[in-house]
Amino acid sequence: MAVFPSEPTSGDLRRIFEQAFKASGKSYEDFLQRVAGTPIERSPVAQMYASSPIGSAAKQILPNRVGDTQIGRLIASVLPERLRKPVENVGLGGMSAKEKADFSAARARDVDLQLDSVELGRVPTESGEVALGPGNYRAKGAQAAGIVAADLASDGMRNIWWFLNAPQAVAQVAMFQGINQAAEKQKRAMPVGLDQGKFKGQEPLIRSRNLRMAAAAPAWIAASMGVGNFMRQPGYKAVLPSEDDPTQTSNPAGELASRYFLGRSGSLLPYDEFRKERPDVSRQEYNAYKNYLFTGKSPIKATMEGPQGPEVTFMGKSIPLATGILPMAAAVVGARRGVKRGMTKVAARDGYDVEMQLRDKVKVGRESLAKGDISQDELDQKIKDYRQILGENENIVAKSIIANTSGATAGAALSGYVLESLRRALKGNAPVTEEDF
Repeated sequence: MAVFPSEPTSGDLRRIFEQAFKASGKSYEDFLQRVAGTPIERSPVAQMYASSPIGSAAKQILPNRVGDTQIGRLIASVLPERLRKPVENVGLGGMSAKEKADFSAARARDVDLQLDSVELGRVPTESGEVALGPGNYRAKGAQAAGIVAADLASDGMRNIWWFLNAPQAVAQVAMFQGINQAAEKQKRAMPVGLDQGKFKGQEPLIRSRNLRMAAAAPAWIAASMGVGNFMRQPGYKAVLPSEDDPTQTSNPAGELASRYFLGRSGSLLPYDEFRKERPDVSRQEYNAYKNYLFTGKSPIKATMEGPQGPEVTFMGKSIPLATGILPMAAAVVGARRGVKRGMTKVAARDGYDVEMQLRDKVKVGRESLAKGDISQDELDQKIKDYRQILGENENIVAKSIIANTSGATAGAALSGYVLESLRRALKGNAPVTEEDF
């Protein structure tokens, strides 16, 4: 029986982190649908949990019912008999003991599910998956870090608030569309593309959802910077302003949570305070901009006279052209270039040829297993070999997308900030009028 080493190497920890990062909370439900041979309806709450790696992992830790907790049983014990059972049966979001056992058993017998999901306390090694005993804190930390990193990459915990972050959602949709179109172009017959369609077919270029979301991260980062989610813009209040100084926050933790989770940014300072940080904006321009913000019910509108130059207001979020829209557009262009370069690199090392050959071996292996010609262990090894080359190929493409997108986004953002700084410098300080006294 394999055991986890007491002194894990960096390779051991990297393997654990990568498996946790690439795992999907939806893989078990997909497995159940595959076994049942029919779609299984899931509630929006269940889908939300599944879309968040942290939420999916939390289901393995949280109690299933109020009655499963000591405090819950204590409270229920003092209630009238007719209320006791209903209170004990209130769900708390966790998996029941039977559900945990079924999940563990399913992962033990299906190597695809094992590679695509995370079971807390069980980690991959070179010889197979093993259970972690007491201690092994570095291995447990690597697994937790992979889950948290996957959630951050996929915006998992923010999904419930996503409607407040519409610009970021649009940026991600544009990124995924750009990646898809670029991949389809590369699959075309030569000389237009790489003639990879016969290998990839209709399969996704990057199967791991978390890896796809990580590849799209530069786009939503650019959108977040454009709408002021990362830092306070000059002339604006903090999200949770201090009574003494509205440009400073009274609650740093709450400020961070409001910006990241709720997608909020501070409102305009009163003009007398606004002018201290933005002397280039006159009172007349300030009043005209406020009038623009608070009039008109259209979900999307634009102005050429925003404090940060031309801007588009989308679902109440103001996105400057130079420091928001252009970096978002550059992210899409960078993604398309990253797909082309990544797929070219994989094709040059015959990665798609090998992937196709190993995929066919898995198909033949499943048929051979049904006939009794090979053992389950032999089929599992074929699947692992196929998944290894699949992972290597998608890692190459994902790294290329991230590198090209990050470079294009950073370049556009820097250019935008330089142009905006020049615009303000050339404009000079606004003239002081009698209204300013």
